Amino acid sequence: MRRAEPAVSPDLSLIPLWSGWLEREGIAIDAALDRILPPASLAPKRLHRALRYAVFPGGKRVRPAMAVLGYRSAGGRGKVAADLGAAIELIHTFSLIHDDLPCMDDDDFRRGRLSTHRKFGEAIAVLAGDALQVLAFEVMSTLPVSAELRLDVLHEITAAVGTFGVIGGQVDDLESEGKKISEALLRRMHARKTAALLRASLVSGAILNGVEAAHRAELARFGDEFGLLFQVVDDILNEVGSYAALGRRRGGDRAKGKATYPSILGAAKSRDRLRGLVQSSRRSIPARRRGVVTPDLYEGLVQTVVGRLPVDWSGPALA
Repeated sequence: MRRAEPAVSPDLSLIPLWSGWLEREGIAIDAALDRILPPASLAPKRLHRALRYAVFPGGKRVRPAMAVLGYRSAGGRGKVAADLGAAIELIHTFSLIHDDLPCMDDDDFRRGRLSTHRKFGEAIAVLAGDALQVLAFEVMSTLPVSAELRLDVLHEITAAVGTFGVIGGQVDDLESEGKKISEALLRRMHARKTAALLRASLVSGAILNGVEAAHRAELARFGDEFGLLFQVVDDILNEVGSYAALGRRRGGDRAKGKATYPSILGAAKSRDRLRGLVQSSRRSIPARRRGVVTPDLYEGLVQTVVGRLPVDWSGPALA
């Protein structure tokens, strides 16, 4: 894509705040994942190896981090949100395994190495995705909180994953290939495929500590806006990002005729939408309430995601 604007230094001052917080909280998340996943030495060994291959070493861990962020924002203490975050990461990984299959997006690489179906075969990859999703709901059904809170968490997550969430968004994605769809349909697709689970991660974490209705609504608004921002950044990265940022070669979406912000709106309007979503995400940052989380931590998350873009994109958006 043609670079239309001179480079402006982005404000990345709060990235260390987010990365330091994530490093500390991530220890409990990864420990929960390791504890929850069956050992690779247990039968069926090939399937269990595939589960661990897909989950570790992992990507950005944004969704489990947002579950813990919601929990801390609502005043939660302890490690129960790490188990919830781990369950959500299992759901996210299930969706990635299935997205990479030849019948879906047909991707050979994920996070810089062979995708699960290329490593273990399509049949094991399908079963690995199925197993991760089932295991995730088993974990959520046994979280050490009241039955009422567990049910609320399950409702929040299942709604975000189903036909009006991740799965429905994947259908929109498949049916939009090679077509010049409207911006409204593109936004709906991104809201379902990506934003829904990010929002649910944040909100469900807060539910664990009995979040008040007004605070829950604030968290949901941020999750919606940030979720769209997250996907727009991914769309743009696929056009202009490095192999290190993507874990695969850029240009794959365009080669497959995928409906993305750059392919549907072009560079100039994609820049406008990126700026707009940064602004709306910032406006939606929840006020500090019972928890120890400050608005700066949310800003650090926004800066971290947008900061993955080259400076000629991130600079104007974060200036």
